[in-house]
Amino acid sequence: MFDLSELYYPITANPAGANEFLPCKALRPYIRCFWGSAALQKTGASGPKAPRVDPASLTQGPEVIIPDTCMDIIWEWDAATGEAGGTFCGINDAPFETGQAEQPAGKLYFAIRFHFWAVHLFADEHLRDVLNVHVPVEQYFGFFHSELGQRLQASRTFAECIAAAENYLLRRMDRRTGRGSDSLMNAVYSILKHRGVVNARELESSGGVSSRQLERLFREYIGLTPKKTADLVRFQNVWLDLYLSPPPQMAMLDIVYDYRYTHQSHMINSFKKFAGKTPLEALAYARR
Repeated sequence: MFDLSELYYPITANPAGANEFLPCKALRPYIRCFWGSAALQKTGASGPKAPRVDPASLTQGPEVIIPDTCMDIIWEWDAATGEAGGTFCGINDAPFETGQAEQPAGKLYFAIRFHFWAVHLFADEHLRDVLNVHVPVEQYFGFFHSELGQRLQASRTFAECIAAAENYLLRRMDRRTGRGSDSLMNAVYSILKHRGVVNARELESSGGVSSRQLERLFREYIGLTPKKTADLVRFQNVWLDLYLSPPPQMAMLDIVYDYRYTHQSHMINSFKKFAGKTPLEALAYARR
């Protein structure tokens, strides 16, 4: 599989959080990063860091979650009682806020963040209903508790959690070699290569199947239509360009042209639909 992550780097609403850890090279085409509770990370980590907001790193106000096209498994446990459980967070197409309640002593969590095109390689079930869902992990990963959850709870450091997760993911991926669709992946490649600026006819041509067939494949393996997937990828690329290209007023003029918006108001309204803020408000939040 071509490493699609070389074409695309989705970021959160506050990339400067710097609490993500990249997976090993073999998993980077599939896994965006690992992240977890600050208390667990203090016990040690391995691997190169990548920017990620950890809720525990913010001291005031709610955390803004924007659509980043990724999906997460979050495993939580109580170090004292052993009580544990996991949540699978599907792909989002709208922003929301989470509270900043202090994590109780002894409560830890470790998370795996998947690229949207790769979740089906690891999940037990189809992904037709994953849009904006937060459900028990067993609904899509039936053996997660026995195959990884228990190992995470037994880990003493963040580095050990990462090693256990990588071992689990590599074994699970090996069992699913060949699963999926070339037409789907060719269309995803086209979306990423063109930064989300692609129309239905171009996708149909890249996938080699009819638009109806392609929509069925996207709903089955990603949980979105091809158009919504492209819209989210375009939003994420716009956000990355804005974040990395000060001053924002100059960047917005280039973005309107580069991403085929009809005018600046069109770009701002489209951005706000996914970010919940205007570009300037989003930048102020990220750089506070």
